[in-house]
Amino acid sequence: MKQRVIWSTVLMLALAAGNTLADDDKEPTRAEKRLANVMEKYEATGEVRHCIPLRFLRESTIIDDQTIFFRGLGKKGYMVHLPYRCSRLAAEERFAYRNSIGQLCKSDIITVLDSFGREWGSCGLGEFEEMKKKPRSADKDDADQGDEPDEDGTGR
Repeated sequence: MKQRVIWSTVLMLALAAGNTLADDDKEPTRAEKRLANVMEKYEATGEVRHCIPLRFLRESTIIDDQTIFFRGLGKKGYMVHLPYRCSRLAAEERFAYRNSIGQLCKSDIITVLDSFGREWGSCGLGEFEEMKKKPRSADKDDADQGDEPDEDGTGR
């Protein structure tokens, strides 16, 4: 299972790099920019989870119609690859979910919302690929990284 997750990350990176190297004059797409922004700060750990407690999730970034990145507590993040394309997810950049167990899981349903709160359709989530923040660089601004506690509350 780890190979499949690592392979998906490698494939996404290769596609993003290939698209930018193939035509230097071509402006990167919004999805490529969003993915590059996440991958600049995070790297894949190879670990996959089926569920993540909601208290560990802070915000989400829609990469494209099939990929969502969740920033977690501390130095963790989670890349979710939906099993199928979720129409208008990237265009609307917002979704909702209903949950009664306090965690977001593979196959939970998200509903794409427009800016007026109207529903555009629903999609199932995929597995949560764990990501970790890359080590700080000496020349980076400390304010950019933030010192949030990790899941265990230690900040390490």
